Amino acid sequence: MRVLLIWPSGMRGKDWMVFPLGLGYLRNSVPCDILDCSLEAVDNDGIAERARGYDVVGITVWGFNTQNVQDIINRIRTRSSAKIVVGGPSASLVKADYALLGEAEERFSELISRLAASPSGQVGSIPGLGIGTECAPEMPSVFSDNLDELGVVDYDALRLADYHSAGYKYWMYTLKDKFVTAPIMATRGCPYKCAFCAGPALQGSKLRKHSIEYVIATIETLYFKHGVRQISFLDDNLTLDARWAKRLCEAIIQFKQRNAIELTFATSNGVRYKTLDLELLKLMRQAGWGEIVLAPESGSERTLSRMRKDLDLDVVDEKVALVHQAGLNAVAFFIVGYPGETHSDLEQSRNYILNSKFDRAIVNLFNPIPGTPIYDELLKTGEIKPEEVKLNYRSVEALQYVTPDLTRDALRLFQQQVAERTKFREMWLKDLPLAA
Repeated sequence: MRVLLIWPSGMRGKDWMVFPLGLGYLRNSVPCDILDCSLEAVDNDGIAERARGYDVVGITVWGFNTQNVQDIINRIRTRSSAKIVVGGPSASLVKADYALLGEAEERFSELISRLAASPSGQVGSIPGLGIGTECAPEMPSVFSDNLDELGVVDYDALRLADYHSAGYKYWMYTLKDKFVTAPIMATRGCPYKCAFCAGPALQGSKLRKHSIEYVIATIETLYFKHGVRQISFLDDNLTLDARWAKRLCEAIIQFKQRNAIELTFATSNGVRYKTLDLELLKLMRQAGWGEIVLAPESGSERTLSRMRKDLDLDVVDEKVALVHQAGLNAVAFFIVGYPGETHSDLEQSRNYILNSKFDRAIVNLFNPIPGTPIYDELLKTGEIKPEEVKLNYRSVEALQYVTPDLTRDALRLFQQQVAERTKFREMWLKDLPLAA
């Protein structure tokens, strides 16, 4: 069967791009072509025209492009009889022939095999698969334990060089250094149950890891073949298994010494603070990290409880001190406007941010993300509607949801009050001290 994977428009903004790393794993399991609309200027009619002649079309759906993806689906249907499969974090929000939730590599391959054997499209039951435009799929409960078996990502096929030419970046948050960068994932899964996060639903609650040999081989390819000088781990929990993370850092240090090279690393999605100790932080600094991103999310204990965050702010402060002791900058993520949040909660978060020792705070506006417990709760109470969900983390004016106890003016004021702490710090990586 001829298969086309579409990375739709909307994955690129004024100063950001999302790299299609997931498509790299998918093409290992199913021979396919890729149409990347972040790199090719093609409108939805052009996408539909390109889809003609394919038997299956797969499209990635995120919360910020659901309406656009639905329009693409509708236009493809006027020109083609191809079966349309959607996947990604917000696949349940559009109407297609099939929707795959969670990790799709193995299940997508199985779906293609069954479609090839069944011209009528009767494919039976597959974990995480929803069939038909009115059938919402359920998240799968089984995920691949051996990540190495998913194969090596072909960055050439994903046109990494073209991404660099187009200005792709996923840099460190606190430093002036800007390097040629590329993303990598070494682990999947999260055992925590934060109510605002879809991570456990999408990747399971069990932490699974690539072999360290696999990670080093990927780093080697990115450095020598693609000229990459900073690698950003997209993992949600790279350091959750501290013993494994220390071994990874030691392997990176040995790789750099063996080849006499300079290479930096970032965990820009953040790491779990509980497993950080001074030994690990020193190893990360020596391996090439310049900062550590943590995620207090709120300075209000009441809001943290609502978030199911399982976090002690006093311990976070202790970890920030360790981060600095290891010669690293400390970055913090916060969410404001969380359901049930009040003016008092905002004041507590504001005071925490202004009085913290973080080198930079990144404040995001709350968005109800499909696949999260809080999304389901808001849906059940009628506070949101699926068709109105459109992710937006910075613009108060464009927010689709504002919790009843707050106003847009209150959120704007909060942004103004903490603005000084959200600026980039004027420091070069070389000026950061190496811990003794």
